[in-house]
Amino acid sequence: MKGVLFISFLILCSVFAEASVATERLLDQAKIHLAKGEHLLALQNYDAAIDQDPYNYLAYARRAATYLTLSRNNQALADFTTILDLKPDFYQALLQRGKLYARTGQFEHATQDLKRYLRKHKNDSSAPEVQTLLSNVQSASGALKPAARAMAKGQPDECIQLLDRAILTAPLHVPFRLQRAECHLKKGNVEQTVHDLSSTLTNADTDPKLLRRLSTMTYYSLYQPEQALAQVKRCIQFDPENKQCKALFKKLKGTEKDVHKLNSDLEKKRWAGVINKAVGGGDTSLVRAIELETANMENENLAVGKMPKRLQLKVCSAACKAYTETRDKNSSLKWCSKTLSMDGSNLDGLIGRGTAHLLSESYEEAIRDFKKAQEVAGGQDHRIHELLSKAQRLLAQSQQKDHYKTLEVPRSASDREIKKAYRIQARKWHPDTYRGELLPEQVEKKMAAVNDAYEVLSNPELKARYDNGEDPTSPQGQQTPFTQGFNGQPFFFQQGRGPSGQSGGGSGAYSFKFHF
Repeated sequence: MKGVLFISFLILCSVFAEASVATERLLDQAKIHLAKGEHLLALQNYDAAIDQDPYNYLAYARRAATYLTLSRNNQALADFTTILDLKPDFYQALLQRGKLYARTGQFEHATQDLKRYLRKHKNDSSAPEVQTLLSNVQSASGALKPAARAMAKGQPDECIQLLDRAILTAPLHVPFRLQRAECHLKKGNVEQTVHDLSSTLTNADTDPKLLRRLSTMTYYSLYQPEQALAQVKRCIQFDPENKQCKALFKKLKGTEKDVHKLNSDLEKKRWAGVINKAVGGGDTSLVRAIELETANMENENLAVGKMPKRLQLKVCSAACKAYTETRDKNSSLKWCSKTLSMDGSNLDGLIGRGTAHLLSESYEEAIRDFKKAQEVAGGQDHRIHELLSKAQRLLAQSQQKDHYKTLEVPRSASDREIKKAYRIQARKWHPDTYRGELLPEQVEKKMAAVNDAYEVLSNPELKARYDNGEDPTSPQGQQTPFTQGFNGQPFFFQQGRGPSGQSGGGSGAYSFKFHF
């Protein structure tokens, strides 16, 4: 009988020895996988090792560490708890569990573990750090109520500061992230809002409503189309029959297709195409559709007027640029002003509105916009420099004499309109025919101004120089004398004689003769 028992004992020892060797082999293989960054393969080895030796607390410890690397915190917590059941005096596992409880916002459990650790290690070098963590845990545990009070008082900055400190201790605590997201949204910090809301989602916990909210904000407010589509796709993957997620995905895909077409027309400078796609009319207006979706987003988030509108800005800016390039000053002013209402430093908006002011002869407003554009561009854009210089020249010119105003025609007047206006003004101010109350010297001055105006505006080269802010009739502008008359039509200025050879205008001073 004793011989049988001894043989049985030897067999049992052999089995345990073989199991131990097999377990060590699995643990070694897991270590190799970890060195290669193959965490999932390492987990498979740890699972197999634990199946062979369920009392090997070191296998649990290594698996817990791997779970932490993969952010699988609940599974890591379960392994740390198993370790402490197997070996209650494994205080490093106790400390790691306490830290993980703190990070996930399980403050009561964290406090218990950290206090228990300190009772055994109060004189260790690690004690001050653990004591600080314990103090932070106790402080963070009460952060939500004062943060909510700060929000209720309209103090989002105070709310954010309180939760910033708490999240340093408990970065994985979902209520902290959700509350801070709302605080950031109150300030219009949509990037931070999206970051905090995204961090509350895990692979095992997918909230379709939150994903739709994130997708809408990411697309219409931040205009990050790839990320927005990925968020709503995740919702569909989680629930393929979710009608709201499917409808949102279809809407975003359709809008993004239109935006791609708009970008293509912009790149190819097809301005009519840009205007048609961006502004269109009624149901075909891309910007109108985006404005409606953006307004809905703001209302749903209780953040009207506080969220960036980057997609709307993009489309308005495209319309602004297209209208500027086609020199439609009224539409340019409208769409560039809309653009600047969303982004006061938008370069296309500043250049476009400045150009519209220039075409409308509002030179001071044009100068302000071009100066701001020059600041935004860092003073390196030659085109802006030219526009600013032109506006400054035209302002100075308008404060001295305005040939267009003298002939009473707009700057857009054709050659024919200029010629007709000249004839009218010449008859009006001719010294021989004038019958008004002005003195002869004043009439002569008026007639001279009319002559100067026509001399410049009837000559394409001089008109181009004048329209660029130069004054060809000034001493500085007269590089060469004018000997060609007005477009080949001679003008005679004779002293002392009128058309009939008699003294003209009753003054005997000057007479004028015209050959049209």
